[in-house]
Amino acid sequence: MDDFMDRVWAVIETFLNTLVVSLDTALSPLETLLGPVGVIFVLSLLVVGVTRIIARLYVTQRYLSLEKNFQYWKGVREEALKHPDKEKGKNLAKNVDQAQLNRAYYDYFFEGFLKNLATNVLPILLMVVYITKIYTPQTLLSRFGERWVFSVFVGTPHEVNVSSLLWFLICLLFSVVLFLAFKMMFKGRYAKKDSI
Repeated sequence: MDDFMDRVWAVIETFLNTLVVSLDTALSPLETLLGPVGVIFVLSLLVVGVTRIIARLYVTQRYLSLEKNFQYWKGVREEALKHPDKEKGKNLAKNVDQAQLNRAYYDYFFEGFLKNLATNVLPILLMVVYITKIYTPQTLLSRFGERWVFSVFVGTPHEVNVSSLLWFLICLLFSVVLFLAFKMMFKGRYAKKDSI
């Protein structure tokens, strides 16, 4: 079993190293144009876009069946609460909760959590690892002549140095907000066209 796991990890390591080298080669022309500030911003936009696409495309049958099961038992509970006798309705809803709804909810929640890890968290963590490996202070110094992505003077005699990881997190937050704003804008535009 140890030999099998060693071979699996060797394949994963080779794949990730190849991916890093390919990405670094593809981004090197952008580095000359945009510098590390622009490249990290482009990477944050790219990873947010990819996670949105993956999250939309990756839906397992188990997730759909658990969602259907949860919605069914939620509907049963809501019907129980509509019983004319309020006390009896509460007791029926409590029985539904204890018998099926709680289990259906936790199964559905856990499957959604795993789906979120695979579609959102894992790509972002892989990009964090890439950025912190490629844009170290030593690498930035040798490539761009600065140890930091950029420095900001905030009115004090000391400057605030922004590392690649901090800049990526700022860009990631901005990219998420940007994607949400575009989504809301397009929803509003299509809603207006549909109403006309």
